[in-house]
Amino acid sequence: MASPAKRIIEQARHLPARERRRVVLALEASLVRPMRPAAGRSDRGRSYDALLALAGTAHATVRDVSDNKYAHLAAAYAGDDT
Repeated sequence: MASPAKRIIEQARHLPARERRRVVLALEASLVRPMRPAAGRSDRGRSYDALLALAGTAHATVRDVSDNKYAHLAAAYAGDDT
């Protein structure tokens, strides 16, 4: 007999792509631990805890200067105006 996880995965393979994405998002959301402030912390400390809990969870498809920072720094130090 297959494990419950294997049965769920097999059933998900038969779903349309959009529905599979909804399942994945729901599973990922269920894995996120609820943010609980530390006892006795100030509002400022609790705000920082919330931001810290989000660290590493975001992704962007746009490129920025930090993607190629060494090329930009090299140009700045070389005095290139390009």
